[in-house]
Amino acid sequence: MQSIKLLVALLVCTLFIFGFSQVGTLITNQWLPHTNSFSEATLIANAEVSNTSKTDALEKVEAAKNSWLTNGTIYLEWAGDLQPLPKEVFTFYIPESVELAEDGSHNPLKVELPNGTLLEQIELLSQTSDIFSAMDTEKLKKDLEVVASHLKEGDHTFSFSNYLVDDEVMEQTNLQITLNIAGQAAMTELKEALDGKEIKLRGNEGFSVETWLENEELTLSDEAASMFASMLFELIAPTNFDVVERHISKELPSWASKGYEARYQKEKMDFAFTNPNTSEYTISMSVNGASLTGELKGGPLPYTYEVEQVEMQTLSPKTVVQYSASIPGSGTRVKESGKNGAYVQLVRTATDASGQITETIVYSEDFYAPIQRVELHALTKPVVTTDPTNPNTIGNNTGTNTNNNNWPNTNIGNTNNNTNTNTNTSGTNNNTTGNQNTNTGGTNNTNNTGSGNGNANDDENDDPGTGNGYIGK
Repeated sequence: MQSIKLLVALLVCTLFIFGFSQVGTLITNQWLPHTNSFSEATLIANAEVSNTSKTDALEKVEAAKNSWLTNGTIYLEWAGDLQPLPKEVFTFYIPESVELAEDGSHNPLKVELPNGTLLEQIELLSQTSDIFSAMDTEKLKKDLEVVASHLKEGDHTFSFSNYLVDDEVMEQTNLQITLNIAGQAAMTELKEALDGKEIKLRGNEGFSVETWLENEELTLSDEAASMFASMLFELIAPTNFDVVERHISKELPSWASKGYEARYQKEKMDFAFTNPNTSEYTISMSVNGASLTGELKGGPLPYTYEVEQVEMQTLSPKTVVQYSASIPGSGTRVKESGKNGAYVQLVRTATDASGQITETIVYSEDFYAPIQRVELHALTKPVVTTDPTNPNTIGNNTGTNTNNNNWPNTNIGNTNNNTNTNTNTSGTNNNTTGNQNTNTGGTNNTNNTGSGNGNANDDENDDPGTGNGYIGK
């Protein structure tokens, strides 16, 4: 009997001790401040707090939050425009988060983003309050709070287009252009290669005609690819897409619109552009009869874009005259008829919702030199006229040759002044001929013989002497 009592007493004591330990632990965890450390593999946001007291964990989480506030950016995006969301707008409840953190778990911080602050940011970026009725702002708020509650590092972008519940409320991009290719040899290959095709323009990515043709395993001649590229260049004109590479021909093709030609030459000339928006756009193509049509669809653009022709000049060709022995008589023949050139400048403007122009750029500035007209003329002998009043006119004139020996001279030319002096001293005949001979436009042909008498013994000329001399030609 005593053994049974002893057994019952031991059992009661054991239950009391076990129950007290469990109740004590429960009371300590629920009502008394935590003084123990977190167990292994415990995180609060991105802060590792394993084997850390609550006090130390509080300091670690606070430091992690401060670091997160200064590193990385949260962006709100709408129609290609990015707007940073100040991280200071979040309200952090760090003591409560540490107190309620579970051991061995990844615990988020308790964070709140005020509704009013978020709505202000949305309206500031979109420039309209109509967006609220078309957008799930509550879902956007929760997604933003997730980034903050885990102190996720790096940059994060939240596009409003991903939270639209009614796309028709906001204006979408829908553009279309048609290129007339009637009578072009490339019609057939364009029909086979592009009809029904689509191009996906992902956000912040580039597009290249050559790369796309290779990826799609399509083969187009340079002319057909140039038509394709020109259609794309004109299609994206009223957008904010950036043209990276573009070329033009020496002459504007008959199928191209002025200012919108984009020449393609495999491995030499490409057409490329980029989509700077975060939204994705789709270009659908069709070839019907004699036309190539492209249609661009996607999310709204940041502004309204318009392209205008601000300058257009027609450049007339000049005439180049060439002489040819093959042209008979005085005839002429046109070797090249010539062709007008052109200069055109297109300007793209961006207008915001209030009607203010926010950007103006030159979209294209093309110059096509004129082809000169070339005429072949016959080789003809120029006609020469005689004018007696003109001293430079070719003719026959008789001039006077002044000669001390009185020999006549006949001069053929315009003006001839000849002075011939013969002096015989001591039997020596020094005949100076043609001291002054001026001929203009003619020929002086003088050949006169003169004679003189003199005395070989003295200078008085008492005795005759003879001498012969020639007047120079």
